Amino acid sequence: MEECIFCKIINREAEGWIVYENDYVCCFLDKYPINKGHILVVPKRHFEELAEADGDSLKEVILASQKVAAALQKSLQPDGITVMQNNGIFKDVNHYHMHVFPRWEGDGFSWTEPETTVNPEDFSELYSQIKENLE
Repeated sequence: MEECIFCKIINREAEGWIVYENDYVCCFLDKYPINKGHILVVPKRHFEELAEADGDSLKEVILASQKVAAALQKSLQPDGITVMQNNGIFKDVNHYHMHVFPRWEGDGFSWTEPETTVNPEDFSELYSQIKENLE
């Protein structure tokens, strides 16, 4: 595994503004924030993808996300909070993590939803494939 900046922050080998941690997660301010107060919630065990993470780590990630979201709400009084995570080529660091950041109306962040049409046959096929892969 190449050197992981998140592992270095967790191990205090790199600078990080750690706002909360427990045995499972480390939460720190994002060095390249979407908005002021952007926090990364990172499991202490190194997992590259969501699907690799163990149940205890995932549980702690979401509970810590809830905790830091409440702290952001109290601290900054934003119009809302966004909680999201990316996988595959859509993440900048190859260590599974959750983003929690405050939002203000007109802040410039957007989620662009393409106009996608799914025909009834596609729903049926997708339903079958997903159900089979869940079993």
